[in-house]
Amino acid sequence: MKTINASEIPALDTEKVILLDIRGKDEFELKGIAGSVNVPFDEISSGLSRLPKEKPVYVLCRTGDLSEEVAEILDDRGYEAYSIEGGYAAYIAHLASSDM
Repeated sequence: MKTINASEIPALDTEKVILLDIRGKDEFELKGIAGSVNVPFDEISSGLSRLPKEKPVYVLCRTGDLSEEVAEILDDRGYEAYSIEGGYAAYIAHLASSDM
């Protein structure tokens, strides 16, 4: 399975890739990343069919654990999938450290 570091999220072009946020709807609405798509983890079985296979999919969860599982499922279904290491928590930590 392919992975990227959370610090690479700002460089992703959401016109060319899908940034898939699998956190809950409430969490996504409060703290979603611009350009990302929300399919909550509990809706994965039905929600993945809406994702086009033509674009790589970068999976983001809260801490990086569930994104690995979903990236593997996507990979098995023929997607080019990446898990974002450390998830949203690592992304926020990266933003905080780069603001210093």
